[in-house]
Amino acid sequence: MTRKHLIANQTNKKQQTSAKQLQKLAKRIASAVKKGGTNIQSNPHLKVAVDLALAKGLSMDSIKRNIHGSEKDTTKISEFCYEIFGPNGVGIIVFGLTDNPNRLLSSLNGYLAKLKGQLAKPNSVKINFQEEGIIFVNKNNYLKDDLIELLILDNINLIDVDYDEECFEISLHSNSYFHAKELLKKNNFSIVDSEIKLVPLLTVDLDRNQQTLLSRFLNACEEDDDIQFVVHNANPWEE
Repeated sequence: MTRKHLIANQTNKKQQTSAKQLQKLAKRIASAVKKGGTNIQSNPHLKVAVDLALAKGLSMDSIKRNIHGSEKDTTKISEFCYEIFGPNGVGIIVFGLTDNPNRLLSSLNGYLAKLKGQLAKPNSVKINFQEEGIIFVNKNNYLKDDLIELLILDNINLIDVDYDEECFEISLHSNSYFHAKELLKKNNFSIVDSEIKLVPLLTVDLDRNQQTLLSRFLNACEEDDDIQFVVHNANPWEE
């Protein structure tokens, strides 16, 4: 199985961003502003949140309105990270932003009961993931070796480059992510999608019943306004 199938669902187009996802992006921006202020360059949390929002289709005008609105909003937003072991020992990490921690935990416990999973000790799941920057670019008639040379010569901490007929998928250490994006833009690459994300170091297989349980859990989390995103280390499967 190629690396790209482990870390991305698609390589040739940006996924359509739903209204709910946009709401979650706005909440992430608000949380980042409360952590470190409104300056995108000096607030690393905000820089990552804005980058993700832009990649998912939110306009800079909308982002700026969210930033300034968040500065005035006095609502307390708490951040949570829950580590979970699911069917067949699959590792799951749930990231939440909420103004009601009790509501989030109550909902999550309900999802866990249906998953037949359990909360894990801190870092017992995270230890099996590493943070990486993932960038999808159109090929622009480049060869893979030429792209690798371009990145390495500019001191990008590269992990891997994969590709399909239309796109390169670049995996790199997260500390090189923004540097790499600027380099690619300067060399006229069109960035299709990009994100800093947790990538599993080891993956596990699930049988059909376990896949169904995990799919339902992921769908429930996606619909929950208090849950930002979920990562797991199950090998992909066809629905």
